[in-house]
Amino acid sequence: FPLDPVYSGEAEPVKDPGLSIAGVKFDPQTAETATCSNGTTYRIEAVQDVVDLGLDMNNAHVQPTGAYHYHGVSSDLVDAADTGGDLVHVGFAYDGHLIVYSKGGEYSSSYQLSTEERAGADCAWDSRASGATVVFEGTTPDGSFVEDWEYVEGAGELDECNGIEIDGEYVYLLTDEYPYVPRCLMGEFDASQTGPGGGGNGGPPPGA
Repeated sequence: FPLDPVYSGEAEPVKDPGLSIAGVKFDPQTAETATCSNGTTYRIEAVQDVVDLGLDMNNAHVQPTGAYHYHGVSSDLVDAADTGGDLVHVGFAYDGHLIVYSKGGEYSSSYQLSTEERAGADCAWDSRASGATVVFEGTTPDGSFVEDWEYVEGAGELDECNGIEIDGEYVYLLTDEYPYVPRCLMGEFDASQTGPGGGGNGGPPPGA
């Protein structure tokens, strides 16, 4: 982690943006996908109401390797780190900038549900654990897939990496709404520290 973060202003997609102060990594994306009748494939969001991906009360679960990781805001982490102010320091991004949470929700995401219908219909996910098949109904974006979301500049206070400058310092925010955890970084970082980004239309715009 850089001790003196350098803000580049260029969004670089990443698989996981950093670590919490508890040492648990933030890893917002999933490996689960749903395939539609026309062959279109969508990546399933961790925080959604159709498929139970085993998230616990802290929006976290374990990977097949046993690695515990956060997909969203951890209430226990926020409570443990709370020092009384609105902004709670909960982690460090790989570019050295702080990751914080606003208890009052003072800073809103600029991602919105797409107004365009999904290209695929009758999209299904096969659970290897239970052997069951879950079908996502309809073609109206509802947040179940990464591709349901799009970044709309100025729709909220936060940029495409869920970051903002506060009191002269650039920070990333965890938010209760999508993208929940930053999915790109705005500063210089060692690419070997994190996996390459992805996420389709709901991820940060390439070259932004």
